[in-house]
Amino acid sequence: MQINHALRNQVSGRSRWAAFIVASGLLAAASTAEAAWTAAIKPDPLTRQPRCLLSSDPQVTSDGYDSTPVTLVFNGGGLLVVTESELDASFADLQLTVDKEPSIHSDQRERKNMILIFDQDLPDLIRKLRAGKQATVYLRFWPTWPATQPFAVTFSLAGFSKAHDSLTQGCPPPSGTTLPSR
Repeated sequence: MQINHALRNQVSGRSRWAAFIVASGLLAAASTAEAAWTAAIKPDPLTRQPRCLLSSDPQVTSDGYDSTPVTLVFNGGGLLVVTESELDASFADLQLTVDKEPSIHSDQRERKNMILIFDQDLPDLIRKLRAGKQATVYLRFWPTWPATQPFAVTFSLAGFSKAHDSLTQGCPPPSGTTLPSR
């Protein structure tokens, strides 16, 4: 009996320790995931006017010659793919995929072809982004000779819904500012 009791305590202690490790990992993952999207007042990449924007964490991808940062920005009128390299739409294969949903194609570019715009069926796009786990954009850059395949850039959508709620409820003030007390 004494051996069974000691063995049970040892197993119970291991189980608690394993549960603690798993819970710690889940909390760390959740806090990292929540940081994937932020809502803040910044200059709109299209209009350059300050407004509430939802921004993903930037990702870095090859543009065929070097590497370029790519960020998803939701400005209320569409989802913008902002890069520092010129996009090539000549193959008509620039697209956005949310999870396993059908791809959305776009050739609408602005600002010297460095911003790709997805603004078709905005309510459905928002629904997909809020429900999704990840979004992948397929980009092709110019000039890349010989022509190569599109580059896939994947973004986490964790935190998008919370950031979108901030957008619809007014944007949080910029960090470092204090609100007047009542």
